[in-house]
Amino acid sequence: MLMPAAVLIVVLLGAVAVDLSIVFLGRRELAAAAAAAANDAVTYGLDQDALRVDGGFELDPERARDAVDASLAARNVDVDVHPPVVEVIGPSEVRVTLSGEVRYVFAAAVPGGPTSAEVHASAVAVARGS
Repeated sequence: MLMPAAVLIVVLLGAVAVDLSIVFLGRRELAAAAAAAANDAVTYGLDQDALRVDGGFELDPERARDAVDASLAARNVDVDVHPPVVEVIGPSEVRVTLSGEVRYVFAAAVPGGPTSAEVHASAVAVARGS
């Protein structure tokens, strides 16, 4: 009588481990996507007119946002990503904040259980001259 219960417990613990691993992987994928998008925003977002006029490095917020959108479109992440938050926080610094939803595999089978988890990631990139 104890053996079927033990097998059920092992299967349930395995299901919990798989679902938590999927959430962890989703968080890591979102962090990598945020870092890549911030890097692209700080490099592609350069205001070329300001550079030509006075030689200073300044970011164009519209170009930075376009770079983030293009970077996220090029990545294949297993997270339902919400619209990104792009902040130009300095003349050569960008912060990209992402949030998304990761769907559980096994927890969705439990009646009344959660079907997904919310994950968040943020990255800052700074352009530095050589």
